[in-house]
Amino acid sequence: MTKMSPIHAVAEEIVDVVGNWLQQNEEKQGKAMKKTVNRTSLQIGIHNLLHMRYTQDTLELFTWISDFGSAEHEGRIRPLDPPLNQEQMKNILIPLLEQGIRQKLQAYENSVLLDYRVQVSIEVQPSETLVILHEVNEQKREMLLQRIHTYIANKLKNAPYPTDPLESFFLSNHLVDPLLFPNLDTAFVMRIYERVMEINKAIPQKLKEHQGNFIRAFQHWTEEEFLPAYFHRNKPQWGRVEYTRKAGLDLASIDLKQLELALQTAILIIKYEPNYSRQNGLDILERLQELGYTKAAQVMKEGSGTLPEEVIQYKDPQIECQAHDVFSTITIRIKEEHADSYGKGLDFICALLSRGFFRSYQIKLKSSDKQFLDVPGLAKSQTHRFFANALQYEELLPKLAAYARLAMVEFEWYEDTDGEKNCMPGTYAVFGLALKNPAFFPLVEDYMQVVDDEHQSVQIAFTSALITRYGVDETTLPTIVACLLRCQDGKFTKFGPVFEEPANLEALAAIMKIQVPYEARHVAELIWGSMEKLEKKAQAAKGDLAHSFASVLSAANRKK
Repeated sequence: MTKMSPIHAVAEEIVDVVGNWLQQNEEKQGKAMKKTVNRTSLQIGIHNLLHMRYTQDTLELFTWISDFGSAEHEGRIRPLDPPLNQEQMKNILIPLLEQGIRQKLQAYENSVLLDYRVQVSIEVQPSETLVILHEVNEQKREMLLQRIHTYIANKLKNAPYPTDPLESFFLSNHLVDPLLFPNLDTAFVMRIYERVMEINKAIPQKLKEHQGNFIRAFQHWTEEEFLPAYFHRNKPQWGRVEYTRKAGLDLASIDLKQLELALQTAILIIKYEPNYSRQNGLDILERLQELGYTKAAQVMKEGSGTLPEEVIQYKDPQIECQAHDVFSTITIRIKEEHADSYGKGLDFICALLSRGFFRSYQIKLKSSDKQFLDVPGLAKSQTHRFFANALQYEELLPKLAAYARLAMVEFEWYEDTDGEKNCMPGTYAVFGLALKNPAFFPLVEDYMQVVDDEHQSVQIAFTSALITRYGVDETTLPTIVACLLRCQDGKFTKFGPVFEEPANLEALAAIMKIQVPYEARHVAELIWGSMEKLEKKAQAAKGDLAHSFASVLSAANRKK
């Protein structure tokens, strides 16, 4: 019997690990996988990637690649000493693995375990991954293509009913899959996108999911398929991917349809994704400019062109307004300082927001008036100044409230704020209105329901300003508590004496009793500094005051 070489032995063991994984998943997950695939006709299989990490005596198998993923299978295999060099890897080990793994996969070609295409790769060093094979099941591919066209005809063109976001997840990825659609037709892809948006517009939450699915699919295609054809990429451990244009490119030969889809992707990211993702779109625009795509340069200079001219600019003897939706800036020049000028500016901003302009924008203001809100910690920005100036005019207060309700969106911030001065769009209007008139307290409560208190803290100073302005009583407590719930910390113990009046304690206890326990406890800790300090206050109190403190303590100590 011929003795097997160490390389052949390791290859056989690696193939066995893959074979065992396939068999175990087929036997244990077969029914569940069929149920998963049957959710939509647009999914034909589960796994399209098998990635291995080989470290001489340990083999980990992943079905997706991520720095944060965990291996689905880990096996001990015989070590190779000395380790294989590059030539042995590529010329001996990889061919052996390709032959063995292909045979294992063939046994499951009709199973839903595998997608229509499967890539198998192995990581031999932290910086090097070798592709073992890339199999395409032509029968499954043709079946999937037929299903895609049937879905488009029956669910999008001829049946104008809302669709499932799961379907748009698969459809969006299929449309930019070069193995399914080798001749990219950007006009067709964008028509499908717009049709999905059209028939789902009546359900805003679902619409957002559909839109996100398409944007992520387009972005993945742009960053993983399109840009690598023309740029070398360096992925540092931290920070953004660095691109260097490849030498010797014939820029005139680049497919215009691919350039257009990359451009549309950048615009969609900038227009609809959260503020923290916006730089991804700008990066794509910069790469397109490096490829000599003049439309990208035009977008950078003039905007995306998706908004009508009458929406992005306005001019009369009192005011001049211009918007740029790529850089999310609104330039406002106040020629005459009075209510009509600011009213027209607010109308201009609201019209932009109603048409999908970025909530995370900034105002570049040219005005002789320099008002700011009396709330410590707010950025002394031109955006802040515009709203503070407008708040001087009593007749504009309803219009400012309407603006605030339109502008408030979670995870968005004014572009000219950062760090401790971060604030959600609508902040200056809401704070200013509330400090002018208690009639706007409901607006404050709605604002606090939306604000992201993990990334914004300006509401702490506002809450103190609100208490200082109006005091604490049965009418102000609901709003004050709504604010406290969005304050992670803050020095509110200085207001202890006004909270500790018996009537205020009873009103506070009534509010805390309808809150979930951790919220009630949070409010108590902000007001008294800690539960221990509240308990000491309660123990020292006498008569009616003791009863009132007991009510608050009971509400704060609830378990359920």
